[in-house]
Amino acid sequence: MGLSQDLLDCNDLRTKEVEVPQWDTTLTIQELGLQEHMQAFGSIKPDDDGNVTLDYLDIAQTVAFGVVDEKGERVFSDEDVPKLARKNQKALMLLYTAITSLPISVEDEVKN
Repeated sequence: MGLSQDLLDCNDLRTKEVEVPQWDTTLTIQELGLQEHMQAFGSIKPDDDGNVTLDYLDIAQTVAFGVVDEKGERVFSDEDVPKLARKNQKALMLLYTAITSLPISVEDEVKN
């Protein structure tokens, strides 16, 4: 097995536990890979003033991509996104913010 296979096989997406009080649970979130990132944000373009507006489905899709189980598999499918978008907005925004805040800062990485 060569270096390329080693790199392709390594799990380089960071995870973090996030307490979601609105759902009375703690969930694992994972940083988005390039494919998921582009699916979630690739079509979003700033307006003439530089502002970006996210659709509620964009937020729910990001949460669906980023919430994983103990094996690193997605908890929510693409088919779950419309129903997920109707869940508690504080819970969704908490998860969305946490997912899009990964990766952690270089300073935090150096400490670990």
